[in-house]
Amino acid sequence: MGPVTTNPWLIALINMTIVFGVLIALGILMNLLQVIDPTKKKVAKPAVAPTPAAAPAAAPVAAAQDDSEIIAVIAAAVAACGVSADQVACVRRIDAKSAWTVSSRVEAISVRKECFL
Repeated sequence: MGPVTTNPWLIALINMTIVFGVLIALGILMNLLQVIDPTKKKVAKPAVAPTPAAAPAAAPVAAAQDDSEIIAVIAAAVAACGVSADQVACVRRIDAKSAWTVSSRVEAISVRKECFL
């Protein structure tokens, strides 16, 4: 017994139908699992707490740091590299508390050094 069809377009259409059918079935299965997720923590309704008689004093707001000197140094370094002020979009402080942030900075600098050596 030979092949049912030798038409390549029909074979491609059948294969694509099977692939997309399986993808749709997987998508439905994922949505179903998301709805009946047994690992999701149940949210208990919080009891109504009585309002306190006196509100605590607000914490003092930390004064904003004066970054004008740092911005001047960055501007001088950018100008020394030959970049005009029009090409700089912004200068902003990044939270340095995260280890991921520090790691990405080190990686970016090392990759930049490898690219331009």
